Amino acid sequence: MRQIEYRKRHSLKYRRKLISIRELAEDKECCTKVQKSFIYKIKNLGYSTVVDSCPQIFVRKHIDNKNQVEHFHFKVKGSFSLKQGRYAYMVEFCHILKINIYWKDKIFSPKKSGTLT
Repeated sequence: MRQIEYRKRHSLKYRRKLISIRELAEDKECCTKVQKSFIYKIKNLGYSTVVDSCPQIFVRKHIDNKNQVEHFHFKVKGSFSLKQGRYAYMVEFCHILKINIYWKDKIFSPKKSGTLT
């Protein structure tokens, strides 16, 4: 079974846009939840000012053998500038990917071989 939910929200007053996609997939071995989010904010910089910065990347992974759960979170934050006519704009963005896997089987990691023990 697979379910997909798509959301798109924007605010002209605050100059924000959010796009979110959620997916739930279930099969014999596991239940997987995937969430993708894209957030954008626009700011005025005034006349011909350009600011560039390096994106920040955050990665977190967690495996819980007792509860048979795996979590993976990936986030990229940064900004870039645009110039349109005489005005410059800065776009701040945040992209998020979250993957959660819930294993149904009692054995979700491979067994060790006899030569390793």
